[in-house]
Amino acid sequence: MKKSLFIGLSFLISTLVLAQSSGDAQVWNRVEALSKAIFETKDSIALLDLVSTKVSYGHSGGNIEDKPTMVQKAVASKTTYKNNALERVSVDIDGNTAIVRHNFRATSVENGTETPLNLAILQVWKKEKGIWRIWARQAVKILPKS
Repeated sequence: MKKSLFIGLSFLISTLVLAQSSGDAQVWNRVEALSKAIFETKDSIALLDLVSTKVSYGHSGGNIEDKPTMVQKAVASKTTYKNNALERVSVDIDGNTAIVRHNFRATSVENGTETPLNLAILQVWKKEKGIWRIWARQAVKILPKS
């Protein structure tokens, strides 16, 4: 009896852990896709799929944008980025909502001027009709990595 209870409990725990890590991976893949669409490819089709119609997209300078503004500005931006690094801090999922913290580091290049970019980013993702979409984002400037 104890052995079958132990086996059943072990199976349940491992199933829950695998399901959670699978959910984490799904969300993190979307985070990476969003970063790529904004900072590398400037892909409006990818952005339209990744971003909720109700997004509140906050920049480190204080600007907050809705979906149409965010997508248009990301695609139209002449700024390029090199040495991009996405550092995962945490992914916490509760039902259909995920809170993601990560750091984004790069060198932004605008009109030939290079500027280090070091951001801590908080994102809220929500599952809409089975698809994870960014619901809210806020970035803040942080110190460069030493």
